[in-house]
Amino acid sequence: MIRLSADPIDSGAIAKAARSEGFGAVVLFEGIVRSAGERGKAVRELHYEAYSELAASEMERIAEEVRARWGPCTVAMQHRIGTVPVGETSVAVAVGSQHRTDAFEACAYAIEQIKRRAAIWKQERYSDGSASWLEVVTAGAGF
Repeated sequence: MIRLSADPIDSGAIAKAARSEGFGAVVLFEGIVRSAGERGKAVRELHYEAYSELAASEMERIAEEVRARWGPCTVAMQHRIGTVPVGETSVAVAVGSQHRTDAFEACAYAIEQIKRRAAIWKQERYSDGSASWLEVVTAGAGF
């Protein structure tokens, strides 16, 4: 399960997609919109835009890398696009593996790579009505 969607993320469904009878561990990471912004201002929401086809294919590549490095394992991930209010999940990644150490390491790798490589851009929208696009490194996406 790899998705980009404007729909709220069902973290339970993401974790369930990473489960397997042969695995003893599932690690779930949720990125949640917080009220303290990166520019020191109060955030009311984040807005995400994506080059969806490119972002989804890059997320698939990341999942393939995880399976090649920490396999056997399963990977499920979803990233929101559009507007996400404070307190809601903007990204979720789950990795199922035979052992917890592999699941933790693989999940950490996957979220870091999504943030570095997927063609997804984030704008903080502040309580005072202003907004700021945050710098996103998309080296793997060719930008």
